[in-house]
Amino acid sequence: MKGSTEEAFLAVFREHYDGLFRHAFFRVSSREKALDLTQDTFIKAWDYLRGGGEVKQFKGFLYRIMHNLIIDEYRRKKAESLDGMSDERRAHIDADMAEGGVWETEEHIDEEALVVKVREQLTNLSPEYCSVVTMRYIDGFSPKEISQMTGATENTVSVRLHRAIIKLRTMLSSAPVENNETI
Repeated sequence: MKGSTEEAFLAVFREHYDGLFRHAFFRVSSREKALDLTQDTFIKAWDYLRGGGEVKQFKGFLYRIMHNLIIDEYRRKKAESLDGMSDERRAHIDADMAEGGVWETEEHIDEEALVVKVREQLTNLSPEYCSVVTMRYIDGFSPKEISQMTGATENTVSVRLHRAIIKLRTMLSSAPVENNETI
C-alpha cells in the first residue's frame, strides 16, 4: 500500500469527519450510534480503496456510504426511550446554566428546544424524507448533490423535500406545546 494513498485518505478523513458525524447524529439522534456509523463509513471507504476501487468525488462517495448505513440502521432500529432522552437533556441544561448568564442560557434553551422538537419529528418521517431533509438543511447539499448521492432523480429529491417540509410543519404545529410557547 502506498504511503500517498494513506495520506490522501487521512486528509479526506479530516475534511469530512465532522460533517458526516453531524449528519449521522441528526438522523439517528444518538451520539454513540452516530460515532459508530461515521467510523463504519470510513472503514467501508478504506476497504473499497484498499481493494483497488477508485473514487472521483470523496464527499459524495462517503455520504452515499453513510446514507446506506443509516438505512440499514433504520431497518433494525428499536424504539428509543423518551425518559432517557429527557434525562440527557436535563443534564445538558444544567451544564448550560452553570456556564452562561440567564438571558443567554434562556435563548440557547429556546433554540435547542426547537431543534429537539424538529429532531423528534424527523424520526416520525419516512427514511426517504428524513434523509433528504437532513442532507439539505443540516449538511447543506443541493438537490442535485443529494440526487447523485442517493441515486434518485433531482426532481424526486425536490418533491421529497417539499413534501417533507409540509409534513414537518404539520407535525410541529400539531405537536403539544409546552408552557404556551409558539412554534
